Amino acid sequence: MKKLPLLSILFLSALAVSCSKDDDNNATEVQGPPVNSETVDATNFKYKQFFQETESESTRKGIVILAHGDDADENDYTLNDQCVALAQQGYVAITTSYEPISGTVENQNATFKSNIEEVIAGATADFDIPRSKVIIGGLSRGGNSTFALVLPAQAGITPITGIKGVILQCSGGDEWKGSAILFPTAYMSNKTDDVMGVPDTNVFKNGLAANANPGVASMSECLIIDGVGHCGAANYYKPFIVQKVMQWLP
Repeated sequence: MKKLPLLSILFLSALAVSCSKDDDNNATEVQGPPVNSETVDATNFKYKQFFQETESESTRKGIVILAHGDDADENDYTLNDQCVALAQQGYVAITTSYEPISGTVENQNATFKSNIEEVIAGATADFDIPRSKVIIGGLSRGGNSTFALVLPAQAGITPITGIKGVILQCSGGDEWKGSAILFPTAYMSNKTDDVMGVPDTNVFKNGLAANANPGVASMSECLIIDGVGHCGAANYYKPFIVQKVMQWLP
């Protein structure tokens, strides 16, 4: 296992999670172990990884990669906070930036996939964690761009393979995407997301419930907040994400 340097330690609290399906979200604040952070220079973008310094099975349970939304970068506060909470539970958690989304749809999809694959390759090698224990996703545009990687028949690319699951935060979506997504999904949104043009995000939830891909319907869960807006309920997302990751990668 590659040994990473001792870095500045963040003393932040994680949430021990108890949350039921959809709208009920209760959590108790607990003190967690210290977490290190490291910024990595990738090809034309950066990502920031959070992890416990001690290397053991209990601190390298898996990798969670979250891409930021518009007007943000790898220092996005919301995603960094989620990553600290995940790292305190024994995961390597990463907030990643990516090259600008531009050009044809084919080029956008190919570039974003290349960036995420680069993060996966770097993190799995650095922490000696297999690809089968990788979860990808993101918030707003980061999550919306992730859709192309985890759906069939997307322009310019083939779907990503060999990962464990997907985390989508205020990322839009419709019934077909829910029914076709290839991996178990943790989905969070206000009921109406006007920015993403979704009048009722329950349509994605309904599609997900009907998903016929192996294990997707049974292992997926949605947190739909009754309200209107885009990412305005993100304070509810962290305990939900931690809970789902712990279920997928115990």
